Amino acid sequence: MSGPNVLYVGIYGYGAADYEERVINVQSFQSPYTAKGLSSSSSHFGGGAFVRWNTWGVVLDFTEGYFYGWKPNFDDTTYVDTSFFQDVSLTLAHYKDPYSWTYVGFTVSTKRFAFGYGIPFPDTADSIVKNSINWPVPNSNVKYLSMGLSGRFYIEVEKLYSDGRGLLPWIGGHVAWAQVSFQSSDPLGNASGTGNTIYFAISAGADFYVQPWLGFFISGSFTSFESTMDLVGVNPGYRDYYDQVRTGYNNASVRAGVRLTWYKERY
Repeated sequence: MSGPNVLYVGIYGYGAADYEERVINVQSFQSPYTAKGLSSSSSHFGGGAFVRWNTWGVVLDFTEGYFYGWKPNFDDTTYVDTSFFQDVSLTLAHYKDPYSWTYVGFTVSTKRFAFGYGIPFPDTADSIVKNSINWPVPNSNVKYLSMGLSGRFYIEVEKLYSDGRGLLPWIGGHVAWAQVSFQSSDPLGNASGTGNTIYFAISAGADFYVQPWLGFFISGSFTSFESTMDLVGVNPGYRDYYDQVRTGYNNASVRAGVRLTWYKERY
């Protein structure tokens, strides 16, 4: 008699609270000054769907978030921020066995930050540049496309989790190559830049199933990337002051949500 064939189909949704740090350094090869960006707290929502047959599966995840405000490094004022981000990822996962949720996978993801209030840049007047007094440039955004390895390891023991019910603690990670792009419009001009970086994330959490088809989860994670790009398309009046941009992103997040799973065994 052959082993089981198990089909899983599910959906999930979650809410999250974050601390985001988004850093933009605009600099010149000829001058030592830099203009540093903003940090912000945020909340977001997300969800996804998955389908799996025995040890192979696909997971699609979508997240959208909005920021409360930001505080630049040169000012004690916290400004209203209408920025938002969107994140879409697709993971091809290979699971340890037909009943385990431990997996390794390959993940492709895209993220876009659209800055509402703007990114702070220093004025080009020498006295202002030396004092690092900044002002915002609206209509700027940062995008990235990443591809890399991901995985989770679940503590699946009978005392914690049996008959499709109980607690499943886990740890996870994601390491990927990413291409990052920056775009900004007036007054800086139709400026843009592109660079490569390494994106990584570490996470831990727990799933709790009250029924095999109904589970709740909570998790914490930290993600980060940084990239330096040469700028092109800068207005002539700014070109001597800005020819390079460094963009960075750090995120500490706590998520909580619910998961619904339908499965069928066939021998």
